Amino acid sequence: MTATTKIANPRDIAHNVMTLISELNLQPTPQVYHVFYSYLTDEIPELSQLIKVLIRNTQELDEETVFRIYHKFLGTHALQQRLNMGVEGLQAAVERVEEAVHSVLRETEGFCEHLDNASDQLSSDDITLEIARDVTRGLSSATRDAHGRYSEFNGCLDEYHNEVRRVRSELELVRRDALTDTLTGIANRKNFDASLRDAVTTTMETGAPLSLLMIDIDHFKNFNDNHGHRAGDGVLKAVARVLVNSTKGADTVARYGGEEFAVILPDTTLENATKLANKLRDNVSGQRIINKKTGKDFGKLTVSIGLTSYKLGENILEFVDRADGALYQAKQEGRNTCIMIM
Repeated sequence: MTATTKIANPRDIAHNVMTLISELNLQPTPQVYHVFYSYLTDEIPELSQLIKVLIRNTQELDEETVFRIYHKFLGTHALQQRLNMGVEGLQAAVERVEEAVHSVLRETEGFCEHLDNASDQLSSDDITLEIARDVTRGLSSATRDAHGRYSEFNGCLDEYHNEVRRVRSELELVRRDALTDTLTGIANRKNFDASLRDAVTTTMETGAPLSLLMIDIDHFKNFNDNHGHRAGDGVLKAVARVLVNSTKGADTVARYGGEEFAVILPDTTLENATKLANKLRDNVSGQRIINKKTGKDFGKLTVSIGLTSYKLGENILEFVDRADGALYQAKQEGRNTCIMIM
């Protein structure tokens, strides 16, 4: 599948993007999806050509390579440049709309004067057939001119609306990028803070339960020291993938910092949160970390998990600190375990 493939509509594009990502054995994170969406739509020719060469040469496209491509062509800096260009285009479109408005106003004023003169001539007692024909021809010509001006004005409005949609799309990409952890593709700390505030507000309004898991990869520093940071990055991505695949759509999985993750569980009791925590721990420990290029087996992972539920009226920091305290206790008690604090 190449960037020159003709795709009928956005739904088909999305299907083809997911198919290609699956064929390349990549995870469909927002950054990976964006890269291959741009590739298949030929949004950025340089990006499309680079991906095409990598696929043609059967070079393995791992997440790290895709992330580098993403940040070169689509990352925050690149998006900011495109956004600036979009704003400049929008400003130019606004100026053209203003000029068109003034032109239409002038044309309308002249057309109204023409109508007034025609009315005076046609209402005259001594009007002749020839004069009436001249007046009619003049009105017809003025109407065509007014219609032309109106069409030009509509064209300017269409251009303006297209620029607005383009800038809005770029803003959404910048916003999404600012809330996504670059390495793992899940929510970052900023996204976590905002999502937790929203979840607490909803709980305060509805009284629905809210639980929080804090998760830490056991012995991650030793793994990094023994196998290197690239292998450590692979571990972080693997854990993030397990967490996302083991939770439901309403939950927020975030990278809290370093090797620590957090899962916000709206409408979830402490009992159900405990069941999920043990499921997550089992799912992670069932994974083996293997280098896809070399086949080297780094062994199994384990995580420690602390969990708690929100108490109505308490400060958000107290809520997070309690979950963090439970995580600390889980690590003190030997790791690869879940500790709940009421």
